[in-house]
Amino acid sequence: MPNEPTPTTPTTTPPTPTPKPNRERGIANRDYLDEVASSRKVAAAATDPAHTGPLAAVELDTTLPTQINALADSIEADIGKLTGERAGKATMTEQEQTARDALMAVLQPIQTAAKRKFAGETQTLRGAYYISTGLSGGTLDEVLTASRSVLARLSPGDGNAPPQDVLPGITAAGRIKELADAITTYGGKDQAQGEKQTEAGKLLEAIKANVPKLAKLRRQVQLAADQAWPWRTPGVATIRKAFLLSPDRPMKD
Repeated sequence: MPNEPTPTTPTTTPPTPTPKPNRERGIANRDYLDEVASSRKVAAAATDPAHTGPLAAVELDTTLPTQINALADSIEADIGKLTGERAGKATMTEQEQTARDALMAVLQPIQTAAKRKFAGETQTLRGAYYISTGLSGGTLDEVLTASRSVLARLSPGDGNAPPQDVLPGITAAGRIKELADAITTYGGKDQAQGEKQTEAGKLLEAIKANVPKLAKLRRQVQLAADQAWPWRTPGVATIRKAFLLSPDRPMKD
């Protein structure tokens, strides 16, 4: 009897795991917003007339709820400003792209003239004009840097010395002036963006500094509530929950 081929178990390729979507960062850290909301709830519980008597008995500082709400207001205001700054940053990015493209439109004819002049043995000099470097897809700051470098090569030196390069069809009254004017026009865009980023950074620093202060105030009220309504006391679970305290264990240090 002829040997029959041994059956093989078909191999199965494991399914390709679905990539997890990138989690986008919010305008403000979610923890900051949660702390503001929690602190306001605790402050509201502390000013509830049904709770003020027992809290007075444990000598709660009655100014704490007001301090909490004032600091929460400040943090929320900064978060609102930060949202505006970052929205402005997105708008500024669009403006930067428009400025970059306009600047490239002035620079590209000069690059073409450089291609005509620098060929063969001198072709390496094209690098000074950022040819074939992908500059058109760069940032506004990169295009400005390149444009300033090109302008310096085409402009007279100290004591009206001749420019480093003279390109065909590129004249002082024509393309060179256009490039200088474009740099002046669009050179302020990157500075404005930097100012926006600095302001946003200051706001975020203020938020980061104030949130721990807010949490400290909240905890002072919660500790007083933990003392006024110990968790082992019958019938205090609802009150403890109002202060965001566990109904079946003491507050952690």
